[in-house]
Amino acid sequence: MRKILGLSALAGTVLSAQLLAATVTDIQAVYRHGQVFLTWQEKDLPAAAELSVFSSEQPITQDNLAGAQVLATRVHKSSARDWWQDPAAFAKDAEAAAPAGYVIAPGTAPLDPHSGLHVHTVTVGEDGPRHYAVTWSTPEDQGALRTIVPGVNSTTRPCVVRTEQVQPIWQKDSPAPQQDCARGKALILSLHGRGGGVTARSEGGVSSTDCLWFKSAEQGWREGLSGKFALRITGDAVIISPMDREWVNRPVLESPDSRDHCPAINTWWYGYNENIAVSTRTERIVVRDVTHQYLLALIQWAQNWLGTDPQQTYVSGGSMGGSGAITLALKYPQLFAAAYAQVPVYAYTWEGCSTSKSLTAARLVCNCGPIKDTPAFTTAGKDLLQALDNRLNIAAAHDTPPIFATNGRKDGSIPWVNNPSFYQAANAARQAFAVFWNDGDHGMSSQAPDDVKAWSQLIRRYRLDRSYPAFSNCSDGRQFGNGDPTDGDRIGWINRGFSWELLRDSPANYAIAIKVAHPELSYPVQVDVTLRRRQAFKPAAGDKLQLKLGDNATTPYTVPADGILTIPAVSIASPEGVVIELSH
Repeated sequence: MRKILGLSALAGTVLSAQLLAATVTDIQAVYRHGQVFLTWQEKDLPAAAELSVFSSEQPITQDNLAGAQVLATRVHKSSARDWWQDPAAFAKDAEAAAPAGYVIAPGTAPLDPHSGLHVHTVTVGEDGPRHYAVTWSTPEDQGALRTIVPGVNSTTRPCVVRTEQVQPIWQKDSPAPQQDCARGKALILSLHGRGGGVTARSEGGVSSTDCLWFKSAEQGWREGLSGKFALRITGDAVIISPMDREWVNRPVLESPDSRDHCPAINTWWYGYNENIAVSTRTERIVVRDVTHQYLLALIQWAQNWLGTDPQQTYVSGGSMGGSGAITLALKYPQLFAAAYAQVPVYAYTWEGCSTSKSLTAARLVCNCGPIKDTPAFTTAGKDLLQALDNRLNIAAAHDTPPIFATNGRKDGSIPWVNNPSFYQAANAARQAFAVFWNDGDHGMSSQAPDDVKAWSQLIRRYRLDRSYPAFSNCSDGRQFGNGDPTDGDRIGWINRGFSWELLRDSPANYAIAIKVAHPELSYPVQVDVTLRRRQAFKPAAGDKLQLKLGDNATTPYTVPADGILTIPAVSIASPEGVVIELSH
């Protein structure tokens, strides 16, 4: 009997050795700031291994694995490697750098880049003790998903978790920003252009990103993807510069743009095909706005942790970043006080232009899929191109954030063809906007007049809790033409040079002073003025008001059915401007 038992024990030892020869081991779970940091070792896993992460209130065993919550699948091997430090992540022909691991806590050593990492964001209802497990499989063999060894690839001690504000992980040697260190300051979200977001250089240097952020399930194609951003705190503002790169663990070779033939792609500041980890050539294209969700999370963190003023959040950017800024501002008007965009795309269409080498909708093929031939939808079921058509979005009935933008008629990257229709739509909707154009190319913003360049700072005078005027049908505006770069004024603008001072916004009375001035202006100027984002003065449709313009006599004014207060044909005869007053 003793001999038989000895053989059985030996057989068990051999079996365990075979099991551990290629498996996940040494799993650890640590909770910090609303997230669980799971780390493990990956001994001899095949290159094609894909890992899955599970969670449960009870210790996860072979018998109860089927009932555990699946947190993530398709976690790639060596997920602890910080791909942001590798030039090959961003360009197909770049020479790969030596692997470096993530730093997941300030002042700690990097993880082993050949080990595993998954960061789970705790959701509502998960608070309390939790257990975790990690399994692996290959595309050819899914059976390994059933293999659980407690204490090896399954935690035996509970990790107590709770929902709270997620924190970025400070990556610099200097002290991390403390809670409330930016109380009351403005927040500026600065979005880079196409091809940006590269944080590694071929010589091995790393860019000036300060913060590492691990995304929730809503912020990526799977939970636990990493984002990086630069953080700068000035005397009166916080500037967050996120990197628009997403790790998809494969070169997106089906993209017609070779810049996407790498595992870290741009998302055009919106999102991508929900199947991007496998292929963008799907029978039905569904595009998730994961990048939007990531940006919104950064804004929430800045407000909750740094203490930025929710009334003073702005978004700016150039090229792809300018396009993203306008889309984001118009989609979330309740969050953004104003937006500034250099050479943006206003709508993604298949319309050609004589001065451009590209079609705007073609930009989305890279991250979304063959949208010209296959219908593409948002997760809400809306046509993707319609959802991103800011000619439609700015026509919404709410008060949209004021938009300031510049474009060039001969821009070879951003075709002029869609710009006039956006200007027309903004004017017709009586939303706040100002635009300048010239006969320049993609770098035209550097040749803009000084007063136009100042728009980047002018947006700061707008607040969500302060009314402002929107201008339309201005007599000083130039002719933008029909979309053909040869039609209309070569250099021009709309709503250039306006300034204002809110004097009163009370339940009974509203008064605002309007001025206009710029080097090429001739008086008088006539313009329709719409009183947007009013805080206290909110007369009902049909109410009879008294209107006074400057020194003119008081005249009656009836609130229209839509409740939007527009004063038509306001005349500004001199730099002194005019005061508009409405009262019950």
